[in-house]
Amino acid sequence: MDCDIFLAPAADSWKVVKRAEELGFRRAWFYDTQLLNAEVFVSMAAAAMQTSTIRLGTGVLIPSNRIAPVAASGLASLNALAPGRIDFGISTGFTARRTMGLRPVRLGDMEEYVRVVCGLLAGETLEWTPADARYLSNHRGHLMFLRPEEQAICTAELIRATTFTGPKAELREQLRELARAGFDHVGLTVRYGYPEMLEEWADVFEGV
Repeated sequence: MDCDIFLAPAADSWKVVKRAEELGFRRAWFYDTQLLNAEVFVSMAAAAMQTSTIRLGTGVLIPSNRIAPVAASGLASLNALAPGRIDFGISTGFTARRTMGLRPVRLGDMEEYVRVVCGLLAGETLEWTPADARYLSNHRGHLMFLRPEEQAICTAELIRATTFTGPKAELREQLRELARAGFDHVGLTVRYGYPEMLEEWADVFEGV
């Protein structure tokens, strides 16, 4: 018979999970009660990095606490840390909802949530409409294509002038121009799967 534990997430709850693994417990289920406990995915990630065999699950995840694509991303990220050890438990919410003065999520809404999360985790392309349609209007377009009225001003010259693109000598001069203009801080986005960027940009910064 398998024995599991249920626990309230905390910054150091991984210590309990690690000990549970040593004692032979099969699974650790983490509550999703945002006003009373720590963020469930953060606590699960810490436990994933400190254990090797015990399964880790949301016990249970509440749909209204995060939109479906965010939940799918969180679960996929956890699975990358603990391959094959992540369980997705979900429910309509009691404590997590009551502490905010809300009723449980409707069963139909939860069913749709499960469909989207599981579909995304399976690598499917889905149609999804959030409860607040403003989310789509705020995030559609600018990162994917230019609107007709933007094409006249968003030229290749503008992109080159406002981004760091070019050989190292040119990049160093752009950085010097920023310094002369009063800027004293530059942030670098490191693309996933391309760790060599750190060394390449360190070489650029070293010459400034």
